[in-house]
Amino acid sequence: MSSTAPKRRILVVGEGLQTEYNYFVGFRKAFEKELEATATSVTVARGKGGNASNIVQKAINEVKKFKPNRKRGDRVFLLLDTEGAGRAPELSAAENLAKKAGIEIVYSSPAFEYWLLCHFKKIPRTNFKDCAAVIVALNKVWNVCVQDYDKADQEVFVRLSDSFDVARAQALEIDLHHLKTIAAARCTNPSSQVYELIAILIGVKTGEKCPLTGTWILVGDTVTVQLNKGDRVPPHNMVAVCWRL
Repeated sequence: MSSTAPKRRILVVGEGLQTEYNYFVGFRKAFEKELEATATSVTVARGKGGNASNIVQKAINEVKKFKPNRKRGDRVFLLLDTEGAGRAPELSAAENLAKKAGIEIVYSSPAFEYWLLCHFKKIPRTNFKDCAAVIVALNKVWNVCVQDYDKADQEVFVRLSDSFDVARAQALEIDLHHLKTIAAARCTNPSSQVYELIAILIGVKTGEKCPLTGTWILVGDTVTVQLNKGDRVPPHNMVAVCWRL
C-alpha cells in the first residue's frame, strides 16, 4: 500500500491506566513498518478501571476527542476484562453501550494478563478465578526479568517481544479449541482475543493460521481472498505475502 494513501486511524483504549496502555505503546513502536505497510495509524489511550459500563463511558469520552472518520475506515477498540463472576452481570449493558458508540470490545477472560501469559509455551487452559489467579500463573513462568510481573512495567512489550508470534498462535489455538468443544470463544475462560486486534492492525502472513473470518486484501494491491478462522494463510503467485483486513 502506498505510503501516501490516507491512513485509517485506530484508537485502542485500555481498561486501566497502565498495563494495556504500556503494552500497545510498545507494540506500536516495534511495528512501525508493518503499520505503515497497512496504512494504519494507532492511538493508544488509558482507561480508569471501575465497573464495565464506567470503563465503556471512559472509552466514549476518548472517542469524542479522537473523532473517528468511519468512512475512511477509522475504528475504535476497547480492551476489556471479563474478570470473575462479579463482573458477569455488567457485561451485557456495557456491550450495548459500546455498540451504540461504535466501540468494538476486545475481551480477555478473565484478564489482559492471560494474553501476556500466552507469550509462554504450554500455559494452563483451565478456568482462572480472576486476574489475581492469572498473575500467580504468570509469575511462575515470568523469566523475562529478575523481578515478578509488574502491572506498571513500561517495558512489558519489549520483555515479551521475542515470543510475540507464540502469543498470537497460542491464543488462536485456544479459541479454536473452545469453538470446537463449546462453539464459543469470546468471553470464554480462559481466552483473549487480543490476537484478533493485532491481525487487524498489521495483517497476517503466508503460512500463518487465519485469525479472523473475512475478506483479506493483499498488502500493496487490491487482490482479495476469502478466509475462515483457522485456515492456513496462502501465498500469492507462489510468493509469501502479507494480507490485511
